[in-house]
Amino acid sequence: MKKVKNKRLSLKVKAYICLGCVLFFLLTVFLYFNFIVGPLVVEVSRAQVDSVATTAVSDAIYDVIQEEGYTYQDFIEVQYTTENTVSSITANAIELNNFARELSTLIQIYLDDVGEHDISVPLGTFTGITALSGVGPKISINIVPIGSVITSFSSSFESAGINQTKHSLYIDANISISVILPLTTKRVDFVTQVLICENIIVGKVPEFYFSSGNSVFG
Repeated sequence: MKKVKNKRLSLKVKAYICLGCVLFFLLTVFLYFNFIVGPLVVEVSRAQVDSVATTAVSDAIYDVIQEEGYTYQDFIEVQYTTENTVSSITANAIELNNFARELSTLIQIYLDDVGEHDISVPLGTFTGITALSGVGPKISINIVPIGSVITSFSSSFESAGINQTKHSLYIDANISISVILPLTTKRVDFVTQVLICENIIVGKVPEFYFSSGNSVFG
């Protein structure tokens, strides 16, 4: 009777040990994918993911500008002195805010339309070894756009000749995209900058505009 009882205890101990080993193995695999494989896969796929985000932003900008007929003069007002020197370059906050709102909404719609999008990653990447990240057959993984789109504006000034300055206006779109891996999901944040419009300003532009690219919005 005692031997049978000891045998049952021994089986329970073995069962607990086996269960513990399985849980430890699963935890190890999860941590390995989450902290080693995941970041490497994200890095390898970053260019493809960025392409999806940039395409959505570019298409949205084109459609909004075409539909509303926005021009440089709608966003920026240039004022001159009597000596044909630029006295001020100011942004039209109302038009810029309207444009940004329409653009953010349309970018989100385009990203939602993309839905789950497959990208290809070499099999060697899943080993977590950097040297093998480009080796092996291609494996398809999913990316899913999530979260909200945050937009902001920036500008730059560049000399375009004697008393001529090229002013370029950009939109910076901050987009979150999830890369879905077998055991985990990684979130990647992108800031995509796309040119909205540009204009040649005729007249002498004060030097401080060149030293502060975002001075129009400051």
